Amino acid sequence: MARYIYEFERMDLQMGGYSLMGGVGLHLEGHQEIILRRSADGWRYVGFLPVGMRASGQIDQVDLVFERPVPEKAP
Repeated sequence: MARYIYEFERMDLQMGGYSLMGGVGLHLEGHQEIILRRSADGWRYVGFLPVGMRASGQIDQVDLVFERPVPEKAP
């Protein structure tokens, strides 16, 4: 069975524009470049985890999660 190692990159969501529900919206910039760079280095993007939240409940920080198989040792 394959084993995996994981790495995380923290990103801040930026305030800008307006939300459909009213108020200021939050958006993420630079995530595509990070995912493409990590992919070129052999990592696979597997998702994100919200790690920071405002008092209003809006997520303002996320960790992008990347994995790759642990190299198998030769017998």
